[in-house]
Amino acid sequence: MVFTIFIGGLLEFNSGKTTVAKEIITFFENEKSIITTPFKPLSGNNLFFHSPQIEEIVQKHSHFVSLDVLDLLSCSSNDVSPILVNPVHRVNTQAFPFYFSEEGTLNTFFSRFSGSVPLLQRFTTYSGGEELKNTYILDESIYSNQKFWTNRTLVDSVIESNCLLKKYRSEHEYYALNGQYYANAVQSCYDYLKTNSKIIIIESFNDSAHPAWCIRDSDIVVIVGPGTMFVYEPQSYFRAIDNYRSINRNKPTTTDEIVKLAKPTKSIFLSGNPLKQKEEIKQLCLDICPKIEIN
Repeated sequence: MVFTIFIGGLLEFNSGKTTVAKEIITFFENEKSIITTPFKPLSGNNLFFHSPQIEEIVQKHSHFVSLDVLDLLSCSSNDVSPILVNPVHRVNTQAFPFYFSEEGTLNTFFSRFSGSVPLLQRFTTYSGGEELKNTYILDESIYSNQKFWTNRTLVDSVIESNCLLKKYRSEHEYYALNGQYYANAVQSCYDYLKTNSKIIIIESFNDSAHPAWCIRDSDIVVIVGPGTMFVYEPQSYFRAIDNYRSINRNKPTTTDEIVKLAKPTKSIFLSGNPLKQKEEIKQLCLDICPKIEIN
């Protein structure tokens, strides 16, 4: 039986999910000699902000892969492909500056385009044996209109390799392609990882309360915010998700909304001192150990 820990973040950025996940993996690998594998169903990186790192990753792995996933895998003894650990990866670019003339004011422009926009997205499906099928979906209008992103050669080197390419031109087409590929990619890779892991650490995307329904396999839920970890029984956490979604079908299900409905079994203070923080996360791991033995 695989023991699964789901780690979500209270903030869209810099909650501390990856820091906590790395310490948990390191503890069980180094102190308990248990194969502990990270799993990040969905991730994203930005061509503008992470260009040098992304170029290095593409040269080594021939695909776009999450920076966080490679960081997490460095702590694990499981020698698996990073695209298995990260089956869906979104590559973003910044909003186009030429939109400024249409928006009229800097305030309006940065309010509307403060985030980034998806350029392409990879879906990796495990097909048995050592076969991985990679499908990329690409925003044709952004790809063909290089007003801001410049490294087209990097993108071409990936999408022209051994993978299926689908282009879209509208938000509707984007969501339709997501619906076609997302669930199968995530579930097939997760099912494979369960065959060669004792513990799986599922890390969420941004502040999503449920990046994939495989989190319902979780034996424990840990929600991380700056300076704090909240521990939940999975039944309570998933019940809160179901209750929230039953009345908010068209709204994103964020951890911020779910923790208003679910009561944690424990809250743990995380100090700003990295050494003390390691000890605090270690205590969480020691609390989890009896559950793993029962499992």
